[in-house]
Amino acid sequence: MGIKIKLIAFALGLMFFYVILRNVKRNTFRPSYAVLWLGMAAFLLSIAVFEPLYKWVATSVIGILDARHIIYIALISFLLIYVFFLTSMVTRLSYQVLQLISAIAILETKLNEQTKSQTAGTNVPNPAKGTSP
Repeated sequence: MGIKIKLIAFALGLMFFYVILRNVKRNTFRPSYAVLWLGMAAFLLSIAVFEPLYKWVATSVIGILDARHIIYIALISFLLIYVFFLTSMVTRLSYQVLQLISAIAILETKLNEQTKSQTAGTNVPNPAKGTSP
């Protein structure tokens, strides 16, 4: 791997670390999301440092002739993990929205029944209907 690619990967990794840590410090980023992105930044930094290890893993362990393919596989795997994480979060949030809708509907029904029973018991004119008793 060329020195230019190593420097670019290292610079991107440092930039990711800076942006992620800054967003966590400002509370604009949840720590659970930050762990995933910190892993990505660490991987980008490791490309420059551990290139011989990646080449050895690619050729000896996995049997891939070109070591760059293992980097592509790792990046695609990261993205798949991230998409899976987001899918689980969206699913959880949709269940919570359904529960909130149900709770609001129940409370609205109880409130309507309570106001109907109060107005029927006191024989007070209902200003919404515009009629008097």
